[in-house]
Amino acid sequence: MREIKFRAWDKDLKRWTNYSIADDLPRFYDKHTGCWKTDKEGERFILCQYTGLKNFNGKEIYEGDIIRALGYWIGVAKFFDKNPAFVFEAIDKNYRGSRVSMTQFDRHVKIIGNIYENPELLEEVVNVPINRQQRKA
Repeated sequence: MREIKFRAWDKDLKRWTNYSIADDLPRFYDKHTGCWKTDKEGERFILCQYTGLKNFNGKEIYEGDIIRALGYWIGVAKFFDKNPAFVFEAIDKNYRGSRVSMTQFDRHVKIIGNIYENPELLEEVVNVPINRQQRKA
């Protein structure tokens, strides 16, 4: 059974923060003020779930992580509602929009950032074509 856990992104402070759930209401720790806050409307904090998978060196992969699979395929870890599972959705020019189950990579992935801390990677990657020589590397 996989471990169910999350991390929380604070949109206002642009950083990861602590969270807890009490009485079915998420509470988030504001490190700046030293206080716990609630976010009933989901306007300030984003919870990202752990996929249950790790990359090649044992780092946990969460929703929103930008990963390089098999050395050349770049995409984002997402939860896909139609077939409830975590998927790798390609964002690079050659494979954009393709989705595959994350379990097929068996740790042959490297986390290169995430969509919250490194949004510039999304723009860079989408426009960079990958040639056959780079695929072999």
